[in-house]
Amino acid sequence: MAEVLTKIVDGKPLPKEKFAYVGDPEKIETWHLPIDEDHIDSAVKMFGHEKHVPESEKKSVARKIEATAKKHGIDTENFHKTYLADGEHAEAPRPWIEIFRAGDYSNANKGLITREDLDRVVRNYDPSYHEAPETLGHRADDQPAYGWIDALMLDGDKLLARERQVDPKFAEARKAGKFKKRSAAFYQDDAGNITGLRHLAWLGAGIPEVKGLQDISFEDHGQKFISLDFGEEDETVADPNKTVPDQIRDGIKSFFAEMFGGSDKPKTFSEEDAKRIATEAATAAAAPLQAKVTALETELKTQTAKFAERETALAGGEVKQRALNAVARLKTAGKWVPAFEKQGLGPVFEELAKNTTPTIEFGEGDQKKKVTPLETLVLFLEGLPKIVPGGRLIESAPNGKTGASSGDPLTDATRALQKERRADNGGKGITFGEALAQVAAEHPELTVTGNATGGAV
Repeated sequence: MAEVLTKIVDGKPLPKEKFAYVGDPEKIETWHLPIDEDHIDSAVKMFGHEKHVPESEKKSVARKIEATAKKHGIDTENFHKTYLADGEHAEAPRPWIEIFRAGDYSNANKGLITREDLDRVVRNYDPSYHEAPETLGHRADDQPAYGWIDALMLDGDKLLARERQVDPKFAEARKAGKFKKRSAAFYQDDAGNITGLRHLAWLGAGIPEVKGLQDISFEDHGQKFISLDFGEEDETVADPNKTVPDQIRDGIKSFFAEMFGGSDKPKTFSEEDAKRIATEAATAAAAPLQAKVTALETELKTQTAKFAERETALAGGEVKQRALNAVARLKTAGKWVPAFEKQGLGPVFEELAKNTTPTIEFGEGDQKKKVTPLETLVLFLEGLPKIVPGGRLIESAPNGKTGASSGDPLTDATRALQKERRADNGGKGITFGEALAQVAAEHPELTVTGNATGGAV
């Protein structure tokens, strides 16, 4: 019966069925994300940080983790929304959304944007060359992408976009009306004409709490671009020169104007008052989010540290297992003796087992192959003859004494020779080994090949 292959995780041997991802059933180093009772919670929390699972396998691995977690009573709602919700609705129709409208944007120092300009943008758009990401505001180029623009089209003078892979939490925030304004960024040619869509920025509330988003990195190669705002409720162009605090201040002024009646009332509030109120309101609104972000960062650091420790332990167990498998292979072939272990060959095997990359090449033509350092040593030892030669194992009588016939002609002849030499030399005989060698030389027909086992010494 074949031995079941296992991988040691935190001192516990686990078969391949207890791992969410198994790259190669015969190579335990390709088994990742243990999902036994002791580790399923970690698999749920660390799935988004696992780098060994190929992109094409992530959905099936996520489903396996979710199913196992449910059996152990673990809440998987957030896990499902983050890693599986998109896949369930992959065939659902994706609506087109308005992202821009042709018009005169001179008051924003952006000039006139015509329908022909937008038609050029639609014709030039190729997601395989540059897929425009959806971002929150115009911040650094390496910010996360909350979605991607799959295609563009024109509806009259309006530019419409179709999305894909929109983060569920971001989509919920938009449905709740937290992001009513968006700003399209267009590439420009040397003449100042817009030529293509760079990205779509959403403007509004704070960033949704979303984990595992892909970072974006633009390869603009020095191309110029401009950003133009567009709102759902207000078709006028927003002033891009106003900062967020300025916009909050204007909103507060409008609020007090409506509260006290008449547009002249807000004039009793100074600019400093408005700025102070805006700052206090923004700080108060951000405090709960900041506290949650801090707590999540702390939890992530803790989980990451535990994950790193576990990976280190797993790697050490894998190395030791590879070395033990190599030794067992040599013992089976009769090419290993305990003396090798005493001479330190075992640790040598473990050291060589750390390198899993085939780096040593030998052979010629079709027989040429590249193997790891450990495999090279194993192949060398396997090519040697058996360490313990075959032959009949014969032992002398205790203390060299002879007695009744042993039933073996070679043994009896050897004992007879010992007795003869002892008589000739006044009681001083020769050793059993010396007598055996002499009898075997004089009577080779008494020597019969036996079944001594390699590795038994």
